[in-house]
Amino acid sequence: MSAQPEQWRVSTYEGVFETDLETLKQWILEGAVLPTDKVSKGSLNWIDAGRVPKLRGAFNGEVETLQPADVETSSENGGWQTPPAETQPPSTVDKTVDASPSNVTHVTSSSYREGLAKVCYNHPGMAPKYVCRMCAEVFCDECPRLIGTSKIPVCPLCGDLCKSYSEVTTRTARSEFQGSGFGMRDFVTALGYPFQHKAALIGGALLYGFLLLAGFRGSLIAWILMFGCISHVIGQVAWGRLDRNFMPDFSAFSMLEDVVQPILLGVAITIVSFGPTIVLVICLILGVVGTRGVSPQSPHATASAQQGLTGDDIATLTDPNADPQKLEEASKSLDESRPGAQIAREAERSKSKENDPAGTLRQLMPFLGAGILILILLLISLVWLVFYYPMALAVAGYTQSFLSVINPLVGLDTIRRMRSTYFKAFGMVSLIQFTGLMLSGIVAFLLSPFALPFVGNLPANFISATLMFYFNLVIACVLGLSLYKCADRLGINVD
Repeated sequence: MSAQPEQWRVSTYEGVFETDLETLKQWILEGAVLPTDKVSKGSLNWIDAGRVPKLRGAFNGEVETLQPADVETSSENGGWQTPPAETQPPSTVDKTVDASPSNVTHVTSSSYREGLAKVCYNHPGMAPKYVCRMCAEVFCDECPRLIGTSKIPVCPLCGDLCKSYSEVTTRTARSEFQGSGFGMRDFVTALGYPFQHKAALIGGALLYGFLLLAGFRGSLIAWILMFGCISHVIGQVAWGRLDRNFMPDFSAFSMLEDVVQPILLGVAITIVSFGPTIVLVICLILGVVGTRGVSPQSPHATASAQQGLTGDDIATLTDPNADPQKLEEASKSLDESRPGAQIAREAERSKSKENDPAGTLRQLMPFLGAGILILILLLISLVWLVFYYPMALAVAGYTQSFLSVINPLVGLDTIRRMRSTYFKAFGMVSLIQFTGLMLSGIVAFLLSPFALPFVGNLPANFISATLMFYFNLVIACVLGLSLYKCADRLGINVD
């Protein structure tokens, strides 16, 4: 008599399944069965799988290799013979597939690495619908058998569970793409991303260009539209949804999500990126205005300017019996108050300034010192603007939070986690921005004859706006891809 395999039942979140002990151990090794899942031997009571002595080795990662005695039975003459097929476990019925644990692991990994088959294992003319998670063979809709009355497909070869073919291939492709690193391949993908939805690209670019020509209100709406598209693209691409439309869904219009949120995100990006530069420019302008018209004068010149012909001097000059010394001083004051004397003093002061430029520089040092300090800070703020602006866009895209965007520590921590990936993305964004500015300059030069008084060059402005719409979408896709490639480090839940 051949030994009958032990029949076990296992209850997981996917349902209740019947199998043999060896297959159950294999499921445990693959992580399909957890210690807290319920199992039952035959018709016995349910118990936690982690409490079953025969399963503890599998939970500890111990792989048991099958010995000949496990698959063969001893005859009365002491020889070895293979048991009948109907007494063997489901995983060993079909001799075309070796379902031992070591070989199953090898087959599965190699099959997924080399690529799944394109046709059904049993019916070459049928498209695949399922793939076995253990032996990695693919089957059409008719091949897998169902467990009981459920709709859970089981592999006809090894008896393990089957999964959706399209789901497995999609996840495999995304996993390979995400782990491929960030580089020029992603840059090329970003350049072609807007053309996936040509109608949305053309319509959005035309709408953006016309709005920019419609005065302040139109420009404000265009600004909201652009920031809404940028944040939408970054968020979608960062989650792995490269096939989604880059235009926001206005069919379910929401004032909060479609208007207020883009405005708040744009304001936060402006504050955290442009804020230091704006403040320093204002300080520099106020400093220049405050010092305008101030002409430092020497103490002697100031004292001379304050002197004038007093009433006592006039009385002395008209008194025939005046003291000669006072008369001399009054005459001197009279000479200094004449226009010719004042001109002579100014000429003398100018001559002394040319002979002593260091003196004038010393007088201007308080103003120059403050101006140089502001200029240095202005240069630092410009470096911050250029370097941090792409990160501000990225934070706005994947957090959609005003407080996160306005807090530079969030962006700096994101740069730390992304490491070299952000610097690659920054270089790509800089190249795209430079290319956009160059093309806008070329367009303005070629269409300069169309410039009109008061309204400017409308054709050039419109074409430049449509080009900038495209380039901003490319920038958003680059930032989204850089976040997607670092999703595990940033805690982003990708699809």
